[in-house]
Amino acid sequence: MKKKLLHKNSAQSIIKRSEHLTPNHKNLWGTMNATEMLMHCNSCNREVFEEKRGTSKTSLKQYLLRILALYIAPNFTKGIASEPKHITRGKASHIDFEEAKNEFIQLIARFPLNRQKLTLTHPAFGNISTKQWGIAAYKHMDHHLR
Repeated sequence: MKKKLLHKNSAQSIIKRSEHLTPNHKNLWGTMNATEMLMHCNSCNREVFEEKRGTSKTSLKQYLLRILALYIAPNFTKGIASEPKHITRGKASHIDFEEAKNEFIQLIARFPLNRQKLTLTHPAFGNISTKQWGIAAYKHMDHHLR
């Protein structure tokens, strides 16, 4: 069974991993510091809960990428470009690390409690189901915590 943030145990495992983060935590393979990473994840997760599906149709390329990324590849790969609105590099100076970490934990804890359909159109995968959002969100958080 694929891990999904919609499952309490999966969400708890992400929260537990995030509790070990510190403001001076060294990034192991990316360019964001810990605060920037938390800000990025928070921005993406807030959007999942707040935004609604657009009117665009899912392309064949998006459908195939969805199958590969969510069901075949074990992890998201390094260096995937983010949407400009979620780029936080260099923007963390005014954000408190603990505030960002607390919001991260609150957003992750919200996933298994959610009873609404998640209808945001994913920028790479197109129109995906709530279940697929749970898988994508788990893989995204795991990607950044690795």
